[in-house]
Amino acid sequence: MGNKRIGFIGLGAMGLPMARNLLKNDFEVHVAVHRNSEPVQELKGQGAVVHDSLEHVAAGCEVLITILPADKEMQGVLLDNKCLDTLDRNAVLVEMTSGSPAMMKRVHDVYRNKGIRVLDAPVSGGTIGAEKGTLTVMAGGEADVLDDVRRVLEAMARNIYLVGPVGAGKAIKAINQMLAGVHMVAAAEAFALAQKLEIDKDMLKQVIGSSSGASWMFLNKLDAMSDRNFKPGFKQRLMKKDVQIAVDEGRNIPLPLAGLALQLYNMSEKDIGEKDFSAIAEYFLGDE
Repeated sequence: MGNKRIGFIGLGAMGLPMARNLLKNDFEVHVAVHRNSEPVQELKGQGAVVHDSLEHVAAGCEVLITILPADKEMQGVLLDNKCLDTLDRNAVLVEMTSGSPAMMKRVHDVYRNKGIRVLDAPVSGGTIGAEKGTLTVMAGGEADVLDDVRRVLEAMARNIYLVGPVGAGKAIKAINQMLAGVHMVAAAEAFALAQKLEIDKDMLKQVIGSSSGASWMFLNKLDAMSDRNFKPGFKQRLMKKDVQIAVDEGRNIPLPLAGLALQLYNMSEKDIGEKDFSAIAEYFLGDE
């Protein structure tokens, strides 16, 4: 497979920079018009081919990449016969949504029955990783399918792991997001306590950064919490959705920390759902 003609569906905060990186690596990228025209027009200016429908994006592509908000959109786009019936039987679906393992397996079953290969390939690394092309891919599926699309993934990611069968990618992503959500709450608590105790932020970052309490979330979100700059990289409502997936998947085992974090994300969604998920710090910091 040449992996040159790429259909790309989902031009959000992650998908747009990922599509840019495909274009930078000389892939032929096909996208569809959307109610938000800015990402489409930007990609068109960089060489992408724009179609009037998703089924026309799917038609003729060698790899179809989808990175959608949630299960609902996965079902609406991927299980719609208009898109499914136009996809070439030699194509590979690379599904990168942070969805549930159950929905991923359902999509896989339908596509497998059509003879279409599927790679379950959610990513981690945030919008910065998407922009820099340094994402981590958690791939679920067959090794030969991953090998066929590896060059495509390498245009967007630095680390690519084959983690198990289809569904395992979504499962590991849910575990990662559960940890990220819990760590963010812990980081916000720690920063609120540091402020109360009048600890210098830069000293706090330096000392904790070289101590056992360090976490990626604390070190990378500390400045945003201090500046109260919660411009969305990864929106709080999406983090809530991802932690919910983890809690749902673990419903038969105790997950007290994830459950508490989910309660906090649920109760704050109305106020901060469209902000970066680090805005959960507002719950602990209070008014300035």
